[in-house]
Amino acid sequence: MSIPLSISKSGMNAVQNAMDALSNDIANTNTTGYKSKNVSFSELLINDINGDSVPLSDRAQNSGINNGTKSGVTTTNMKQGAFVSDENDYHLAIAGDGFFGVTDKNNQFYLTRDGAFQVNGDKSITNSHGDRLSIEAIIPTEQWPDGDVSIAQNGEVRIQTENGTHLVGRIPLYTPAISDALMPAGENKFTYDGEFIEGTGMIQQHFLETSNVDLASAITDMMVAQRAYSLNTKVAQGTNEMMSTINQFKQ
Repeated sequence: MSIPLSISKSGMNAVQNAMDALSNDIANTNTTGYKSKNVSFSELLINDINGDSVPLSDRAQNSGINNGTKSGVTTTNMKQGAFVSDENDYHLAIAGDGFFGVTDKNNQFYLTRDGAFQVNGDKSITNSHGDRLSIEAIIPTEQWPDGDVSIAQNGEVRIQTENGTHLVGRIPLYTPAISDALMPAGENKFTYDGEFIEGTGMIQQHFLETSNVDLASAITDMMVAQRAYSLNTKVAQGTNEMMSTINQFKQ
């Protein structure tokens, strides 16, 4: 393949990857606890070229040209999202570092910043996907008494009944030692295989953390990406026209 065509193709692929990430961020602007993705571009390796690679050139010997660019989602932006108040006793936000632990139906453990939990008929506490919230229970959740629920910043869960206040459990926060090792698992969850450290995060009851997507910046970046894609397309079109002209000369 012609070098200009190869470079423009890599450029279109790289910009498309960035567009996919930006589109996903914009689509999740209203997703509770969603964290935007960081996309980086990098230059592909420089390859040596010779006269056969660059027709009509006598200066190709011992020279080189890059092979284009590539992009990919490198990290997740863990910046704190804004808080919105909510009356649900089990709607929680995390101020600072840390994640809630949840377990799915296959007993797979995940981390999430989405604190929109609910109490089901069997008194299990789950999110909208049916994942169970990790709780260090003093009393099994199915035996928790009815009453006013209070969740402290350190995660201690107390229930006020006619007979007094009962400490029934504690909701732990998990802080990864290496945040860049978090792997997105879909449904606003992450997997993590490393160690945890003591964090400084605090639970805020009656609040939810909004997405940290900056919509104005995301739309601006998408416009720039669209322009870059268009320019790479024009390079490919221009190269094709020049090659077509050269082929006509040969005929």
